[in-house]
Amino acid sequence: MSKRIIVVGAGAWGGWTAYHLQKSGCEVTLIDKQGPGNPWAGSGGKSRIIRLAYGGNKDYTDLTEESLKLWKHYSESWEEDLFHQKEALWLFREVPPTYAELSIPLMEKRGYCLAKEPIESLKERYPEINFSDITSAFIEPEAGYLEANRACEVVKDRFEHLGGKYIQANVIKLLQTDDQVEGVILDSGEKLSADYTILACGPWLSELVPAIRPYIHISRQEVYYFKAPSHFYNLPIWLEFRAADQMFYGIPDHFKEGFKFAYDERTWALDLNKDERGVTKEILHHMRKVLKNRFPELTNAEVLKHHTCVYENSRDGDFIIDKIPGCKKAIILAGSSGHGFKMGPAIGKLIADHVLEDKPIPSSLSLARFTKNAPRKSQYEVN
Repeated sequence: MSKRIIVVGAGAWGGWTAYHLQKSGCEVTLIDKQGPGNPWAGSGGKSRIIRLAYGGNKDYTDLTEESLKLWKHYSESWEEDLFHQKEALWLFREVPPTYAELSIPLMEKRGYCLAKEPIESLKERYPEINFSDITSAFIEPEAGYLEANRACEVVKDRFEHLGGKYIQANVIKLLQTDDQVEGVILDSGEKLSADYTILACGPWLSELVPAIRPYIHISRQEVYYFKAPSHFYNLPIWLEFRAADQMFYGIPDHFKEGFKFAYDERTWALDLNKDERGVTKEILHHMRKVLKNRFPELTNAEVLKHHTCVYENSRDGDFIIDKIPGCKKAIILAGSSGHGFKMGPAIGKLIADHVLEDKPIPSSLSLARFTKNAPRKSQYEVN
């Protein structure tokens, strides 16, 4: 008899988990209150970067490598252009390139490249970029970007094509007896039972599992799309490290909709149910200063679009994949921390293998680590 499984959340993690479980013969119900990849969700927005450089973290390198292969496979087999290959330019502004140097051995072992490039040659190759204050630079040729919200919708459709059941509804409570989760309760009052419940509901997880609140916090990630000359579309994906753990990134040829530019900042808090998600003058001013410095031609560039992503950050920037504390038959997927989307296919497969074959989940992703590890701002921090 096949397992009955409920997956709450149809974003990158939940959608791929539901897909892999259904494909493996389970009877899966996928639930999302506003739809896959909706603008309010952590998987909302047009695109996400995928890259293999991970600062020497083996678990993430493995997950990303497997996901990259799966993104390519399903993009081809489904005839959906979900992955767009484009080299990434890693820049270090007056800080040691430790993140890149630690990434190189793991990448080379798997047949991937992260090559240090002479600054002078990059100046000739990319005259649009100001390299005057850049001290180190690297090229990752096999990076790219993924179609985010559209991919979530495609995965949901493919899940349904396999016979999976999708429900758009709000889960308000877990159906629980003693130490076991037996399903969920919808806002309509309907109770759905299952042999296993998987919670991948991103920023809303703490409403269902209050025990997770000490380990995650929600922040706003404002993304801007600037008007740029057409020759900017030929630039690579851009990622830049600065002092004080500042990190900026962008996709110059963002579907010809403008120069996508974001600041990886985790301290701007966001109340999911109350805060406005419009342009913040302070954030825009800060980002314009960086834009002027790195891309002088865009000093007065017009803002074409704006989007506020929701970041569900763990205390150390790493994912949380574990059982609900004190409960059986339920798993939480939390703390995507802004870098989890790319790994959706591999994480979904990992969860399916864990549920069906008892494959272990990396201990580095468990809640137990918080008893001994010091907090970090993000996964970009390295020792």
